[in-house]
Amino acid sequence: VSVVYNKITKNETTKKERKDVMKKRKLMALLLAGGMVTSMLAGCGNGTESAGNDQSAGTEEEESSQDNENEGKVLTMMTYIDPNGGDATQEKVWEVYQRFTEETGIEIELNVVPWDQTESKVVITNQAGSPCDIALISSQKMPSLVNSGALLSLDEMIDADMNRDEISDAVWNAGTYSGDGKVYCLLSSVHSRGLWYNKDYVQDPPETWDELVSTAQQVMEENEDVYGFGFWGGKHYGSGETAIAPFSWAGGGTLANDDGSAAWANDAVADAIRFMSDCVNEYKITPEMCLNVSDYNDVTQQFAAGNIAMILDGSYAKTGIETGSGDISKFGFVPYPAKEEGGERPFFTNGWAWAIPSKSKQPELAWEFIKWFYGKDVQIDHSKVEGGLPVTKEAQEDPEIMAGELEKAFIENINANGRSMDPFSYYQEGLEQLAVASATYCLDPGSDLDALLEEAQNAFNEKYYSE
Repeated sequence: VSVVYNKITKNETTKKERKDVMKKRKLMALLLAGGMVTSMLAGCGNGTESAGNDQSAGTEEEESSQDNENEGKVLTMMTYIDPNGGDATQEKVWEVYQRFTEETGIEIELNVVPWDQTESKVVITNQAGSPCDIALISSQKMPSLVNSGALLSLDEMIDADMNRDEISDAVWNAGTYSGDGKVYCLLSSVHSRGLWYNKDYVQDPPETWDELVSTAQQVMEENEDVYGFGFWGGKHYGSGETAIAPFSWAGGGTLANDDGSAAWANDAVADAIRFMSDCVNEYKITPEMCLNVSDYNDVTQQFAAGNIAMILDGSYAKTGIETGSGDISKFGFVPYPAKEEGGERPFFTNGWAWAIPSKSKQPELAWEFIKWFYGKDVQIDHSKVEGGLPVTKEAQEDPEIMAGELEKAFIENINANGRSMDPFSYYQEGLEQLAVASATYCLDPGSDLDALLEEAQNAFNEKYYSE
């Protein structure tokens, strides 16, 4: 197996130019700190050498030493982030990553793969002995990667360079493998999911399923060519994360047993899927395209364009919505609607996570990037463009994060309603099988849903859990 990396560097900036920029920034910071700017403007130059100049020279030597040390170093990264793919959020996230090169001199070489294929690529390339140095993986798929021997334990590096108490518990919950208690991935952010609504159409966002339907119907009565509600409900496993699971949990249901076997053939799951179907086929508040799309961005783009009044989506959609609409202030975010008044409003919270393949040839460079990424300023800037909650407590509590209306809503939702996915060992396979059964019924509501769920559950358990 050969792996082709697409190298992308920041503009056409040379290493020498980056060094010059860093030196100038350091020098200016020192001049300001030493109160020298005023004397310079007044024409200082009395022939004496100040301590500030000595400090500057020392800093330049130190910077030069670091540049020489990192000269020619390249960190290979596997990620879904594609700065040339036309996605505004990904472009802005890549801009954050590029600062690592600016500040360290270490180039980043990208291997861009589709977001739902990253984990399989990590396993294949690792087995072939040609993995990237670092990979951005779905945290919920970490156990299967560990089972395949594809990931390096991070505990020794964490204990040497980090204070675990300064990092959100969500990081340790998501990154620790229950089989041995070791950490194999570190979240880049924590995502919030809920109901986005357009304030031009919706003034009082719904809190229950019934209110969701009535609000959507009112929107459609008052606005021609606008659908009331949208969600990602196709055969992709993502529909299980964003629609089926939260609606099922709201009814007290579960998708999997403690051992990871399927347990979705129950009334709560069936009710959730029937509600999704009714939104399309009976209430007609949801366009049928929501049952056929393979890319969640399709629904988000329709929402941003004003063609759908409310959608189920994550905090990560913020940049895309802002880019597509031109005005993020006219959009609001609230928790998923409860099944009944006063009921729970749960959602699946997760995040993309940094992991180091077990056969990485440069694990030390990968760790340098992770340490850099966990810095407060990087965490805040990444959160603002990516839409997730920062993972360090210092960054979470920063006024810059808490000042935004949407950011406050994301964080409050995570704290009040966030939960992990049911414990699938074969995560993608299980949710995909469920999503296919759900989409089959939604596209043909005359079919026997209970039979479809039972058949899918039995097929999954026979394949993965037969004795």
